[in-house]
Amino acid sequence: MLSLAELHQIKRQTWSGHNHTEFCPHGSGEDTEAFIQRAIASGFQTYSITEHFPLPPEFYRPTTGSRHAIATAAMRLTELPAYFTKMAMLKRKYHNQIRLLVGFEVDYIAEFREWTVQQLARYHNQMDDAILSVHFLPTETGLRAIDESPQDFRQGVLQAYGSPVAVANAYLQTLQAAVDWSTPNKPHRYGHPMLYRKWRNTFPSQTLWADATTQERQHTLYASIQRRQEFLDCNMAGLFRPTETESSPNQDWLRAAQQAQIPLVFGADAHKVAAVDQGYNTYLENHYFM
Repeated sequence: MLSLAELHQIKRQTWSGHNHTEFCPHGSGEDTEAFIQRAIASGFQTYSITEHFPLPPEFYRPTTGSRHAIATAAMRLTELPAYFTKMAMLKRKYHNQIRLLVGFEVDYIAEFREWTVQQLARYHNQMDDAILSVHFLPTETGLRAIDESPQDFRQGVLQAYGSPVAVANAYLQTLQAAVDWSTPNKPHRYGHPMLYRKWRNTFPSQTLWADATTQERQHTLYASIQRRQEFLDCNMAGLFRPTETESSPNQDWLRAAQQAQIPLVFGADAHKVAAVDQGYNTYLENHYFM
């Protein structure tokens, strides 16, 4: 995996840092080569391929909530040889046109940290780049997805934590634990830090999503990332979701990240070819790469 110093050498103005592939169970299934061709046409010079890293067998144990969210959360360990072979071929084929960084979006789940450490140690030599993200929160009945659907969100984490702002604070606390996690081969970039707001437009406009605790946790989170000189995913996918219509982080948090001098890496979070450059103009026009 590239070192932190090597990642800082990449020109962020033309780096697309968060993209999925045909190996994603909840993606479009389109060939990864078509994603790359779209990236080249969009003007990217560096393109990170960050498929959802496999989850441990224990993750799939019977639990409540959406079975679809569990079943399609990530690729399987048995698919890794084919994944690495395909991505290595694409790196060779397009090396004169674009720099491809092959890696993963890794889930931070506290109860599976030991397993994750073992897998990162096993595969880090085949990885160039990675993102550490939170997609599930613990509840009394097991892990529940944050981003599956509005109904699942309400029946799962919202019911478990009591209110949107309580979900927000639990999410940020979990993301803080991911940032504070000290382990070899850990990713240096953190994914979509406001994923908990994915369904905000399905709630009444006066719904409270932040309080003093939220603001304090944001401040602490940013201070921790800045101190480590690590990166934040400037995830633009939500701009194009009717349920969200904002980036993650949103504009206020992006300005705060810039003030904290946290480097922001453009993230299309592309799960289909048409989404490879979604929000890229907004990223450039707002100078989030500065």
